[in-house]
Formats: sequence, structure tokens, C-alpha cells
Amino acid sequence: MKANSTAKLCRMWTLPLVLCLGLLAGIELVRAQESSPVIIVDPGHGGSKVAGSLSQRSNSSPNNATTPGGLKEKDLTLEFSLILKEEIHREAGKGGPRVGVLLTREDDRNLDFVERAAIANRPDTACVVSIHFNAGGGRNALGSLALIAAEKRNPSYQLDYRFGQGLAEACNSGVRSYLPSSKSRGVITDGHLHGGLGSNFFFQMLRHKKLREVPKCFLEVEFIDNPAVEKALLKEGRPEKFRTIAKPIATFLVEWARTGGQ
Repeated sequence: MKANSTAKLCRMWTLPLVLCLGLLAGIELVRAQESSPVIIVDPGHGGSKVAGSLSQRSNSSPNNATTPGGLKEKDLTLEFSLILKEEIHREAGKGGPRVGVLLTREDDRNLDFVERAAIANRPDTACVVSIHFNAGGGRNALGSLALIAAEKRNPSYQLDYRFGQGLAEACNSGVRSYLPSSKSRGVITDGHLHGGLGSNFFFQMLRHKKLREVPKCFLEVEFIDNPAVEKALLKEGRPEKFRTIAKPIATFLVEWARTGGQ
């Protein structure tokens, strides 16, 4: 019902002024509910070829890490992100203000970083987390970590740091259910990437004014080139294990979306 129609009815039926104001306020309440905060989850990599270009700083590789047994990071990020989406819905459905969730991809495709940033660039975006699995450290490294844009080119460095720190700890609390010796590695910056230029995804997001003020990070769940990680997390019962890891992440993300990290 339009506002002018409501006012006309109030005059016609001589309803008390309080009731008229209540009807009008109800219209604004519906509008407010339509702009609930949205969590953007980006499953890293995907597809079979590079998307984008180096010259435009939009290139996204189809895959990075691989387990000793041949599992690909691009497949694990998508599987984990789909479960995380379900857990975010479940956590948000327990009560309280509404929270939405949107994945940048839900199948095996590789979007370049211009496309991924454009999906994230919404007026209702509360935070952005790009899901990855790590490699390196001599095939014996353990730990969950968050990667954020370096301070010199990041207008929201402190915000991103708090967001990444909390995510890494939440993730690792689930990982330790199966790998007790794993620890949160906290936050690192992207200064080592692309000859010091940093992450292309951060570069593209920072081109959007809205996203400069939104907390964002890469979340590296674990080092999947470590045989112990593959055995403990990625073989038998992987969906259940991913769900255990996703639950504290979802709790953290929903709370952040509702409170802005306060």
C-alpha cells in the first residue's frame, strides 16, 4: 500500500492519528527488512583455465594447491563454501535480525577478479571472505590463517585485521577437532604477492568505494599438501568434517554481519 493511499484511508475512516502513523511506519519497516546485511563467500579458483589478464590485474588461476593424493583446491573450496552457506543460513535462522549469504560461484567455473569484485559490490554487503586451502612449508606445515591487503594500500587495514584474526581463530577451532596440533596462524598481508603489488582480488575490490569500507580477507583453511591434513580432513567423512569446521566460521560471520564487528 502506498503512503498516500494509507493517508487517504485514515482521513476517510477518521482513524486515530496514532494508527495512521503506525501504518506508515510499517511501510518503512518492510523497506528496512529488505536491506538485510549479506555475507559474500568467494570459493577460490575454479574451472580449467586462467580467467582475466595480468595487464588488467584481473587474472584468477583455475587451481593452486593440490593434495598428495590429487585432490584440487578449486574443488575443495567450492565444496566447503557450499557447506558454509548452509551453516550461515542455519545460524542466522536461530533468531535475531536477518542475514543473507551469496556465493560468487556455485559450480566449477573460474570468474576473473573484476567479476568477483562486481558480485561483492552490493549496498548490503557486510563482509567478504574468499575461501582457500594453503600449500607450502615443506609439506609438514599446519594452521589456519587469514590474508589481508597490506596497510600501505588498505584504507581499512585495522578493520580487516580484526576480521581476519577472528576468522582464522574460528576456523582453527573447528580444524582442531581433527588435528589437535594445528594452530591459528593469525593474519598475514599480501605484500609478497605479484612482486609486491599484492592480491589482484583486493586490488579490484578496492576500486569500489563501498568495498573499501567492508572487511575482507582470504581464509586459508589448512595446508592441504601436508599428508597429515589430507588424512585427517579430506578423505573419509569429509562433508561432516567440513561442516564441523564451517559451524564456528558461520557463527562468527553472522555475528559480525549483525554487529559490524562491535
